[in-house]
Amino acid sequence: MDQTFSRDDTKLMKGAAIVLMLMHHLWGFPGRIAGGELWHVLNICGESSLTYFGSFGKICVSFFFFLGGYGVYLSTHSKRYDLIAKLKGLYLSYWKVFVIFIPLAFFFCAHQPTYCDEAEICTRYAEFSRQECFNNFVGFSTSYNSEWWFLNSYICALILYPVIDRIVRRHSTLFNIWAIIIGTILITNVFPAIGELEVLGTLNDNYLYHAFFLLSAPYTACFWMGAVFAKGNLLIQLQDALRRNNLLHPVLDVFFIGVIIQLRSRLTEQTPDMIYVPFLILFFLDLLRYMRPLRWLLLRIGKESTSMWLIHPFFCYYFYPVVKIVVAPRWGILCLLVLLALSYIAARLVRLFWQGIGSMMQRIQKPFLKLS
Repeated sequence: MDQTFSRDDTKLMKGAAIVLMLMHHLWGFPGRIAGGELWHVLNICGESSLTYFGSFGKICVSFFFFLGGYGVYLSTHSKRYDLIAKLKGLYLSYWKVFVIFIPLAFFFCAHQPTYCDEAEICTRYAEFSRQECFNNFVGFSTSYNSEWWFLNSYICALILYPVIDRIVRRHSTLFNIWAIIIGTILITNVFPAIGELEVLGTLNDNYLYHAFFLLSAPYTACFWMGAVFAKGNLLIQLQDALRRNNLLHPVLDVFFIGVIIQLRSRLTEQTPDMIYVPFLILFFLDLLRYMRPLRWLLLRIGKESTSMWLIHPFFCYYFYPVVKIVVAPRWGILCLLVLLALSYIAARLVRLFWQGIGSMMQRIQKPFLKLS
């Protein structure tokens, strides 16, 4: 990362975010795991190392929103923002997984034993209804896969982006940062309180109010912050400042990453993520310069990040035949590696399947195009 935050840097950070996401879901919720909590060696601050790092893993969502805001701003720097194209791309990625895995779920996982403490996970696909299927298909519901809640939140961020873009382009970095802070306070504290006022008809129950004014902070703030950083090339400026002060070094990278993990663990709130994420990006990227094999691996994972996000919960929680394979080693690290491998392979197979469908459709259409 010399002069710009490149596409490969983005893929690397998406790869890192996916690893954090899988850590969060596999290690952070022992009640959802077949056989209960996985084995670990260390305790940190009075809790298992798996729970400690699994809880931190939720910062993956803030990573994706920051990188999303950063990418959307750069992609619209010299052309008009096309909301329909953005939503189309997002939904196509979602549906490509949906139409494969949801039928598999109902055909093969409708009748499963109770294999974890949260019994509803085991019976998720016991009954089928067309209304529920439609609601999940369009993203109104996540009853088929609770970890797909991210879709709805990201759609809201994309819809709000024209407002964010207008503010980012018209005002200074300092103004935007203060606006993000104030906006986060409004979303997390003020709007929920206003929504409870009976004189206003309990707005919190209104779908549109809930969707746009009770956003999952700090995620929209991270999306906005990503656009602010893209506008001013602030990642490079921050990187240069760290280098001038000799603060980018493998040992210091590990130290500062550890400090951020501990801060986030102690503060428990997610609102400072918009500050943590840019620093974590720079420390991770600098550290990966000295870890070529891991860099190569994360780059490959990053290229399949969207499909891996959508697929991995089936292997972690919902598809008992695969869940048994994932948790078979019982040691947390080994189970994570198995989940990563299976999710990556499945994501690659999904990509190859739809590429094959696309090629077949082109061959079928070719004679008709010649006739016309």
